[in-house]
Amino acid sequence: MRDFRDCSWDEGTEAILALLPRLTVMRGMLASKPMRELQRCCEAVVEGNIRAAADACFSMTSALLRGGYRRISGDLLMDLILHKLLLEPHPFAREAAANRLDEALYRGIKDDMELLSALRRLDGETLYRFIQERYKELKQKLRPNRDSATRLAEAAWGGGALRPEKEEPQEPMPKLPAYLPAAAPSWDYGEEELRGNYVADEALEEMYHRFLEGGPDWQGMAEDVWNFFAAYGCGVFLKERMFEWRRGGLFPMEELRTEEMPPVPDREYREFLDHAIEFMRGSCMDPVQIVGAAGMGKTSMLFALAEELPELRFIYVPECRSINELAPLMHILRDQPLKFMVAIDDPAFCGFAERMLPANVLLAAVSENADPRFKKRIRVRELRLEGFIDCVQRILDRRGAELPRDIVRSACVDHQVDSKGELTVAAAFAVADGLMS
Repeated sequence: MRDFRDCSWDEGTEAILALLPRLTVMRGMLASKPMRELQRCCEAVVEGNIRAAADACFSMTSALLRGGYRRISGDLLMDLILHKLLLEPHPFAREAAANRLDEALYRGIKDDMELLSALRRLDGETLYRFIQERYKELKQKLRPNRDSATRLAEAAWGGGALRPEKEEPQEPMPKLPAYLPAAAPSWDYGEEELRGNYVADEALEEMYHRFLEGGPDWQGMAEDVWNFFAAYGCGVFLKERMFEWRRGGLFPMEELRTEEMPPVPDREYREFLDHAIEFMRGSCMDPVQIVGAAGMGKTSMLFALAEELPELRFIYVPECRSINELAPLMHILRDQPLKFMVAIDDPAFCGFAERMLPANVLLAAVSENADPRFKKRIRVRELRLEGFIDCVQRILDRRGAELPRDIVRSACVDHQVDSKGELTVAAAFAVADGLMS
């Protein structure tokens, strides 16, 4: 279609109103605030309701600014379109992530991409120009015409005769504002730039570049879009890699900084890491249970592994009484092309049903008591004195506290005597806190 900047108000608004209802796979984006306001603006222009049209135009701009759409293109409307197409889990994205090629959806997304390619040519200045043109046209129509008496008087002065014409009833004209500001809203805010940090940025940057520099034919990129979702997943998994599962939903977790993490038992952690690497290679799917007394650093091992293997998505489950509570989560994960570790930190966890685990999920449970249903178990043993001293020393080193070894040893021996032999990671933190106070 023609560029909106070359259209008159009636051509442009009618083209937009004809374009939006044709979306199928991407129809959900019509429910967004900017798209609702765009439709309201165009309808008001056609109806001649200038006040409503201007209000909708600026309300759309406000929604684009505050909608939370990733700023990457330098144009607010383009950001919205790319956000809806690449970052939201629409039907085509979900099917592609699950490696299911639905021919009907594929044809639908191609048609939608052609429509969105046309819509991206709209800008705030052009939309506001449509309103201004319609405003001028309506003001022209509202100028008073010469009535019959005036025409008769003119005819008499000129020596002629004129019979009064029958006046035809006119449609009521909408009330126009006395003044329409000339300044149009601008959707441009800068140069193309990858703003913010997403876990899939390496692939997203390539996709953004193709859409921004690939010319007007977006239909031809439908296969690239399918391949993108099939390789990197869709929705929240493109932005975050660490989540917490609670109340039946996924909530992003902040990335942990290594220097703030508790020390982990080296030998047991290495065994856990080796098992996770085997899982990622596809050679072992056995769930793993980490067993040990409270305060021994079992949970720290879960987060340390998530930190060391960034390509493994991490789902932390702080409370779980039954594997049935995880059924909705497993349903979500099995339709993604990624590898996940679901970490359950709950001593009351009552086991698992292996048949429920998708092939792309490694289940890791932490408990004080061994469960025979786990084929793989890693037992974290209590620290001996020298290991306890090393643990305290590592905590102090991370905090930048330089204390002589003999002072650290003395504090550890005192703790061992006072606590009757409690040598745990949690106790090591308490000793380190005491040495730094």
